[in-house]
Amino acid sequence: MSMQSQITQTTLPPVSTGQQQMIVEGPDGALVEFPAGTDTATMERAMQEHYGAGQKKMFEVQGPDGKLYEVEAPDMGSAAQAVKDLTAGPRKASTYEEIMAKSRELYESGDMYGAKRLARIAISRRDQAQEQSFGQKAKEFFLGDDDPTTQNTGEKIGSFLNKAGEAMTFGLIGDEADAAVAAAIPGGMGYDERLKQQRQQQEVFERDNPGAAIAADVAGGLTGAMLPFGAIGTLGRGASLGARVGASAGAGAGMGATYGFMEGEGAKDRGMGALTGGAIGGVAGAVVPAVGATVQRGLDGRAARKAIHQAAKNAPTTEALRAQAKQAYQAVDDAGLQIKPESFEKTRQRITQMLRDNTGFDELPGPGSLTPHAARASQVMQEASQQMAQEPTAALPFKALDQMRRQAGAAAGNFTNKADQRAGMEIINGLDDFVQRLGPDDVAAGDVKVLQDALPKARELWSRMSRSETIDNAMEAGENYLSGGSSGIRNQFARILRSPKLSKGFTEAEKAAMRRVVNGSTSERLLNLLGGGLGQLGQIGVGAGVGGVPGAALGAMTGAVARKGSEAVSRKNAELVRALIANGGLETLPTASDGPRKLVESMLRRGAAEAGQ
Repeated sequence: MSMQSQITQTTLPPVSTGQQQMIVEGPDGALVEFPAGTDTATMERAMQEHYGAGQKKMFEVQGPDGKLYEVEAPDMGSAAQAVKDLTAGPRKASTYEEIMAKSRELYESGDMYGAKRLARIAISRRDQAQEQSFGQKAKEFFLGDDDPTTQNTGEKIGSFLNKAGEAMTFGLIGDEADAAVAAAIPGGMGYDERLKQQRQQQEVFERDNPGAAIAADVAGGLTGAMLPFGAIGTLGRGASLGARVGASAGAGAGMGATYGFMEGEGAKDRGMGALTGGAIGGVAGAVVPAVGATVQRGLDGRAARKAIHQAAKNAPTTEALRAQAKQAYQAVDDAGLQIKPESFEKTRQRITQMLRDNTGFDELPGPGSLTPHAARASQVMQEASQQMAQEPTAALPFKALDQMRRQAGAAAGNFTNKADQRAGMEIINGLDDFVQRLGPDDVAAGDVKVLQDALPKARELWSRMSRSETIDNAMEAGENYLSGGSSGIRNQFARILRSPKLSKGFTEAEKAAMRRVVNGSTSERLLNLLGGGLGQLGQIGVGAGVGGVPGAALGAMTGAVARKGSEAVSRKNAELVRALIANGGLETLPTASDGPRKLVESMLRRGAAEAGQ
């Protein structure tokens, strides 16, 4: 029997370089340790001396079993030793468990490269020894393969879910819970060993997959924030700031304390973690509502801008509105409505009684009256009724009724006299109700249906035209301001908003749009500042100080550009308001959902709770 097929001189390069030793695998599978820093030539010489060097001579050696063996060796002693080793059986190779134990030692010492190489050798040797069963493969997929330096697909998924679970539940679900479940399965590791491995796996996951690790934290945090318990501490839009701060601080403290407790080790460490986490979470939670309010303002502003731009599309000019209103009123006149005297008289008496019952109405007309404008409107109505009573065939043209309503409008617009204002509104409401209730028995001639359809449209068009004209006049007046058109437009709009009389009839959405022109965005305010008189002087002064006359000229130029830009932006915003009014239909500006605000607040509280550890 030839020893050439049994004994082969094989020298492997080092598979690991650790901090204390170097490990070489021999041809028989045994692991040979060398001191750290041993050069390759020395290791090769030692391995050759141990396993045999050159193949120089052929010897016949009789073994203990009586058989003759042909051995190729450098000398007779080496040949005899080879036969002895052969007949004694192969040297026992290191087992999978032994190699994995050595791999863990290297891992804990910081030698990641060596630990990985040994782990691959161990797994390869185990796989060569026996084909894994389906159950073993499934167990390693879900519970891991006991290698702390590498991760299979299942271990990566498990590490991702562990991190996401910890972020979602403040540590209630994570490595400790997973170790407890895995340790309960017979034949596996104990709790402490499994927990240690889980944390080693998490370190490997964060090191080798940083993007996935961050995604797990974010996904877990978002999921927790969107679940019902995640909204704890976030109150609705109608809650006061004090209530929101208190609720948020309490929730933040609870979250911080929970996370601190779960991340600690031992009773004392957990207690300190809970106290520290609770304090940090409470302070951060008190600040969170202010951040949420800022986010909500930004979202509401975006929703309002979108609504205003949408409502202002294809708006008619003021003159076009005037023409449409006149055409609508002509349709009212063309209806030829004549109201019977008795129907009008009943309405007049009902209105008069409501004035006496519901307002401080003074029936005495003239300047000495407590309600001069309302008393005059009532007097006009009474005179018309008396005049028709003297003529049996008389009737009241609708135009005369509409003039009475306008007369009452003077009282309704008297903001300096609340009693007169209330009385005027009472008359207008009474007359409008009368028109809406007109029936065939109330009219002497004309088409009631045509009038009832045309009148609201005519009034609505005239009202839009009037408000649009107010904005046109404000823009025109603003252009004449010495401080610039931008400042003039903003001041004119502010004047309208301050005056109850001028702002009468404008919807809340239209007033909000005007306030946006007055206040402006941050960038618009900066542009207004630079384009204003003081801003321009400041730029000239700075330019002169830095660059003399050329610098002053440059400062004057930048100031002029800023002024032109500011005026262009203000005119554009003012025209947007006028277009919004001309199109009509937008009563209030929409607000954005507070869902994103709640999510942001919840994420901030969760982030503060985790950062406190």
